[in-house]
Amino acid sequence: MSDKLSTTGDQFIAETLKKNGVTHVFYQELAFYFTTKILEKYGIKHILTHSEGAAGYMADGYARASKKPGICMSQAIGSANLAASIHDAWLGTSPVIALTGFKCNSALQKNGYQDSDHRAHFSGVTKYNEQTLNPQQLPHLLRQCFREVTTGQPRPAHLDVIGYAGEMAEKSVMEDIAQTSDDYGQYPSVRFAGDEQLVLQAAKEIDASEKPVIVAGRGARISDDGSELYKLATKADIPVLTTPDGKTIIDETDDIWAGVVGGYGMDCANKTASASDLVIYIGSMISDQTTLAYTAPSKNTRIIQIDIEGTELGKNYPNTLGIMGDAATVMKQLSNAVSNKKRNSWRKEVKAFVADTLKKQDEKSRIDGPIIETARLCRDLSDSLPDNAIVVADTGWSATWGATWLRMKPSQLFMRAAGSLGWAYPASLGAKCASPDRPVICYAGDGAFYYHLVEMETAMRYNIDTVTVINNNSRINQCIPYVGEAYTGQADVYEKYKQKVTFNPGSFADIASCFGINSIKVEKASDIKPAIQSAIDSKKPSLVEVITDKGSAPLPALE
Repeated sequence: MSDKLSTTGDQFIAETLKKNGVTHVFYQELAFYFTTKILEKYGIKHILTHSEGAAGYMADGYARASKKPGICMSQAIGSANLAASIHDAWLGTSPVIALTGFKCNSALQKNGYQDSDHRAHFSGVTKYNEQTLNPQQLPHLLRQCFREVTTGQPRPAHLDVIGYAGEMAEKSVMEDIAQTSDDYGQYPSVRFAGDEQLVLQAAKEIDASEKPVIVAGRGARISDDGSELYKLATKADIPVLTTPDGKTIIDETDDIWAGVVGGYGMDCANKTASASDLVIYIGSMISDQTTLAYTAPSKNTRIIQIDIEGTELGKNYPNTLGIMGDAATVMKQLSNAVSNKKRNSWRKEVKAFVADTLKKQDEKSRIDGPIIETARLCRDLSDSLPDNAIVVADTGWSATWGATWLRMKPSQLFMRAAGSLGWAYPASLGAKCASPDRPVICYAGDGAFYYHLVEMETAMRYNIDTVTVINNNSRINQCIPYVGEAYTGQADVYEKYKQKVTFNPGSFADIASCFGINSIKVEKASDIKPAIQSAIDSKKPSLVEVITDKGSAPLPALE
């Protein structure tokens, strides 16, 4: 691995990935075929998927688990599929770099076979979107991709490389050297403090508040191992809520924890946010999802917002004191500036909210019927998680069940789809590639798993030993109550709609066994824990299919 000027494009790509700590790339065949030929010489594994969609999701799962950029690649015709797959990385602020090939200049604007305007496909789902019209642009632009995705808000980048599979750049001798970009191989790559005067003002407002609450998001969890958050919260005696993406920044059995907030959250958390007179958002998007459509907290609540991206500050709540900076660094500044406090009355009020919600969860998880209640599945999954487990949950009610029913701790990691149904299974394979020594458990419904079940073959081919737990209720259950209003007074039509989103009976365990996956089908509640434990212990790609009640639904986010 040389830094000589004679480096060809494929060597430059491989060396740049290596120097930035990348261990895996995910791709569909013929993408950058000169590069993939030599990657293993650099200690980088290339994972061939069955679709560009899966490749993008795997790169996203890899990025979220490793805090390194995830790399996905496709040839020209696959670029639209790849762009669709990194939409979730955009929504989830994940640093994915998508590399695509495009036909050379002589084919542009001439109806080139299998070609289109790739940058248009990626324009809405990337923060950086460029094209190498000349092979010599590759070194500069590829290095810039790493800078872009690991600084500020970590969102995807796309680089369209000359040659239908990138081969024109790969075969060219680079005039630039493959200089190291080590500073941009992990995110956040730049950690900066908040303005000292703003920090002091925030500390003064926190001291004066009677009912403050912290909402920690994904940015806080990425930046902090939980220690700075815990110091701040305990010194100022402030209850801590998390978004689903902030989950695992704090031990959820700790007295200071008050639940998961938002549309995929818990009644206790949303009541706490609504009752607070000061909400301190740390590394969290303040969106309709995290605030119950801007009702928890209300729009007139005083907000302190800490974010690494300055354009987020005060975007959605007008009464905001914004501090731009790295979450862990600013929390440390705040911790030094706030006073020691005891907020006994406020903490007692919040604890009552939490106790009420946990009681209802416990009662629901103990329902003993002929068909398994999903709450029981989640309780048993929670109890079965190893201390270093990574849980990858799908979107919708899978995210709700996972975020609100699994009790987790900072030594674990929770990742959930930011919106793309079917994301979790490929993402879990990427997460396992990033963290081979940690047990990775995918939690998904049957509707989600249908999207990418063919990637079980990929798991077997590369021995990616995740455990997939499928909540199989044979329908897309979340849709039913959401559209109920449209069928008011039409019970017979509503029943027909329910059947429309109900699937034919089938066994994922049987399908998995055809791929060689270690598979277990569970139809009795007492078998859930033994099945999950057996799958974890097997150290093989495994699937646990749990047949659950079609009527199971999470508790409301706010009652």
